[in-house]
Amino acid sequence: MTEEKEPQFTDDLQEAQLTEECPSAEDTCAEEPAEFYDEEPADAYAQEETEEYYEEMPEDPYPAYQEQPAAFYEEPYQEDKLIPETAPFQISYDMYQEAYKTYQKRFVFPKTRLFQLILLLLAADFGYHGAMNPDKPMYFMLLLVCISLIMILWYNPRKMRRNIMSVIREVQGDAHIFSMDEEKMTFQVIPAECMQETVPEDVQVSPPTAVYYTKDLRVIEKIEFFLICKGKQLFYVLPKYALYDNQAVVVRETLEETIGRRFRSKI
Repeated sequence: MTEEKEPQFTDDLQEAQLTEECPSAEDTCAEEPAEFYDEEPADAYAQEETEEYYEEMPEDPYPAYQEQPAAFYEEPYQEDKLIPETAPFQISYDMYQEAYKTYQKRFVFPKTRLFQLILLLLAADFGYHGAMNPDKPMYFMLLLVCISLIMILWYNPRKMRRNIMSVIREVQGDAHIFSMDEEKMTFQVIPAECMQETVPEDVQVSPPTAVYYTKDLRVIEKIEFFLICKGKQLFYVLPKYALYDNQAVVVRETLEETIGRRFRSKI
């Protein structure tokens, strides 16, 4: 028998067989299943913590600042005001008294004096008829009624002034702040307790009061103050010493332009 000889492989054949048995790295990566990429990373717990941390954080860590309107940032500068907020000032008792007398002369006394004049004429007429007819006591009774009403009309305004001034004496230590723009004047009262070093917790500061340039606004300028009357039952006192430079002139010119004849200067 003849011996079979083993086949001898050439270099090309060996290289082809090795290529079939050992695929390239690109083929190996291409044949990997999709689950290979879906596997969790080695440190999955750390990744979950990171995701939860960003989910818990708010989108805007400072929302309160962005919610404020533009006026919130512009208010401290007060660029749109003709007269910015003044320093806190106090009004003396004598100035309040003089201002209230001016208020009564403008709104109270004209009407009462008209009634007093009418009653005085009636009293003179009843007195004349009573003197001509002494046997008729009715004329004397009417004369006494007219005199009584004249005395009541004279006494009531002075009694009201005393009551108002007694209330003002109690709040005389309060401070005031004034400002003015093209649409309104603003007054704010600061209780005397707020001016102390230790402010009590139960003290409440009322919000500012706006006085617009409407038809019921009347202003009287005196040498020492402005008397600002809102209607016939409410008034404010603005001392000129609370203003500086030419601010008193600005108040006068603005009121002359906005309310016209309802502004009176008695300097």
